[in-house]
Amino acid sequence: MHHLLAALLNHREPASLLLVALAAMAGGLLASLTLGGRTRAWPLWMRIGAFAASVTGTSWLAFTLALRGSFPQLTVAVPLTWMGPALALSFATAAAAGLLQLRGTRTARNGMLAGSVLSSGTSCMLFTAMAGLVRPCALSYDLTAVMIAMVLGAALWSFALWEGTGRGGRRRALLGTALVGVAVTILAVGSLAAILPLEEWLTAIARPDDLSTAPIFIIVAAEAGAVLVLSLFGSLVDNRVAARDRLEAARMRQLADSTFEGIVIHRDDRILDGNERLTALLGLDPSNLGEHRLSRFVDAEALALSVAAKAGLPIEATVTAVDGETLPVELLSRPISFGNEPAVVTALRDVRERKASEQRIYFMAHHDMLTELPNRAALGEHLDAALRAADRTGGSIGVLCLDLDGFKLVNDTLGHAAGDQLLRQVADRLRAACHAGDFVARIGGDEFVIVHRVEPGLEDSATALARRIIDGLTESFTLDSQIVSVGTSIGIARSPEHGGRGADLLKNADIALYKAKDDGRGWYCHFQVGMDEALGEQRALEQDLRSAIEGEELELHYQPLFDETRRLIAFEALVRWRHPVRGMISPADFIPLAERSGLIVGLGKWVLDTACQAAAAWPADCRIAVNLSPAQFLRGNLLSVIEGALATSGLAPERLELEITEGVLLDNTEKSMQILHAMRRLGVRLVLDDFGIGYSSLSYLHRFPLDKLKIDRSFVQRLEHEPRARVIVQAIMSMSRELALRVTAEGVETEAQFDILRAQGCRELQGFLLDRPANYAETVRLVTDFAGARASESPQDRQLHHLQRRLNVA
Repeated sequence: MHHLLAALLNHREPASLLLVALAAMAGGLLASLTLGGRTRAWPLWMRIGAFAASVTGTSWLAFTLALRGSFPQLTVAVPLTWMGPALALSFATAAAAGLLQLRGTRTARNGMLAGSVLSSGTSCMLFTAMAGLVRPCALSYDLTAVMIAMVLGAALWSFALWEGTGRGGRRRALLGTALVGVAVTILAVGSLAAILPLEEWLTAIARPDDLSTAPIFIIVAAEAGAVLVLSLFGSLVDNRVAARDRLEAARMRQLADSTFEGIVIHRDDRILDGNERLTALLGLDPSNLGEHRLSRFVDAEALALSVAAKAGLPIEATVTAVDGETLPVELLSRPISFGNEPAVVTALRDVRERKASEQRIYFMAHHDMLTELPNRAALGEHLDAALRAADRTGGSIGVLCLDLDGFKLVNDTLGHAAGDQLLRQVADRLRAACHAGDFVARIGGDEFVIVHRVEPGLEDSATALARRIIDGLTESFTLDSQIVSVGTSIGIARSPEHGGRGADLLKNADIALYKAKDDGRGWYCHFQVGMDEALGEQRALEQDLRSAIEGEELELHYQPLFDETRRLIAFEALVRWRHPVRGMISPADFIPLAERSGLIVGLGKWVLDTACQAAAAWPADCRIAVNLSPAQFLRGNLLSVIEGALATSGLAPERLELEITEGVLLDNTEKSMQILHAMRRLGVRLVLDDFGIGYSSLSYLHRFPLDKLKIDRSFVQRLEHEPRARVIVQAIMSMSRELALRVTAEGVETEAQFDILRAQGCRELQGFLLDRPANYAETVRLVTDFAGARASESPQDRQLHHLQRRLNVA
């Protein structure tokens, strides 16, 4: 052993040792390249031959360089009779090791077996060459050094083959090359260092049976032992690795079977393996999965695109299951190694639910959910496409805009559920009235639009369609046993004379619709030039109203309420608009405009704040009544608006009366109930206005926390001449007494009406007979007059006082 160490550590020419190592590493790099992926396309015999030649040549070169460095006085000339067998032996063992690496399973046992074979072949070549070099003499060797060199060489060759042929990139390849260099260097230098010096050689050759002169037997024995030990060690490692791999494979199989995607491993269109989701998706039997070709189920072109696509980029395709069902999927593929050979793994993601969701989302985005008609977005797309088609063919497009006459009344009186039911039935009748090529859309509320293709020679077809629609919607509707009747008004615009763009046609058809409504409703109207001026005036009025609300240019008038003795007890706040150009505008003109435009919410807040501020200065027993619109009532911050008005003005809550209509109660019964109870908790009084003209008024008296009813003026005005009206009013009065509700009669204009109402027990009255609405200054004077005379006046005096005020006003 000391000879080997001496040769390695005390070499005569260190430069030659470095040269041996560099030559060995260069040969090792060449050998690893022959086993690598770059030569995979070569025939097997060529790869094995290249590997064997590189190993043999490298070992011989290293031996020659080491021999010159150790014994520079010698002339290196190995006889061909010895060199040929030596090289052949090395080439044969290297070829066997290469075959084991290329065709055998990549296991630790096979790697160590190949390393042992390489080490033995190289060693035999070296000792055969040295024997031929000194013939007819014989060398003696340190057998321990020989065995150590052989075992180290076998171990290093084994690790070199394992690292050099494994995956790990350039780092592992360089490590394998370095190990080859060290293995070859140790074998070349170690074999020379094992030569015994002269004195020990003389002793060895004196013993004929001394094995030190025949190292080949030791090499064979050492290599046999090395093969046995290393193979056993490799088998143990392989068993551990195999057990670990089995656990990992089971875990990966369980993981693969737990995925939501179908996973298939395939090579050359042949299915190699797949998970449970794949077999369920395609309807396959897992036991014969490998008998099928993938192209039977997946389109080959889509699969090729998936393989060629960038990583993570899915390809949409369809797969055909065994039963013939086609399924939409996404394909994601990437190359892998399966069974040490290239293959492809493809994930098949079932996108049926996603596609269905996309279709639902698209339908929801382009359709009205109540009627399932296309919505405004779909209308715009279809109208643009229809106009382009008409331009190409020289045809024409008719646009019909319509809404329902009387829909608001149904919605306010029967409730929104009935209104929704009515809209669905209207949609069905519109579909029935239209032809196959017509497009029906609901764009909001009770507004519908129909796109109608006007065929050449049938220029009146849009008019005929409008008539069919009017006839169809004139027939009554049955809504939960309630029979209602509505009508429709229709505006018609036609391309190209009324516009070449979809937006222009819709605008002009809408203008024609407004004209049809102004002309009496229930009919159709074609757009004409100049109609847009009237609509422009309405929009200008809306803008003026917006400015008036923001600039507080409106004013409140107050109409007094009296008791049966003509004593002043309350006022009702009535908004007035004095336009700087148009003069006084009637509430009948601007209140509907405010409701349509949404300005009613801001307007209502201003009225409430102003009325509470004014009433706070009146006597404590004088109340103020303010009307609430449905839009204002259902706004989420109404309670805070009321609280703010009371807090700012300092008005006691019980002095504020809030008047609501049936439409407020119908919009959302549960929500209405909650808001009304919250108002009652604030202390304000609730009044049901226009009582007696709706469909379900009696049910409100039972369900909602009301304080007072206001009899509609239509009953009051018929009291003198219609006994039925008197009976109805008497019934209302009797019912209210039993329910502890106060009653106000509005629209009292004659003494006869006053006397009848007083005789029937009505204690609160309002109307022109008693007093007209007045501005704030006149209202203050009225309050002052009544406050000063209230204590001393008799009912007769109050009647005379009213007569004097009426004469003064007149």
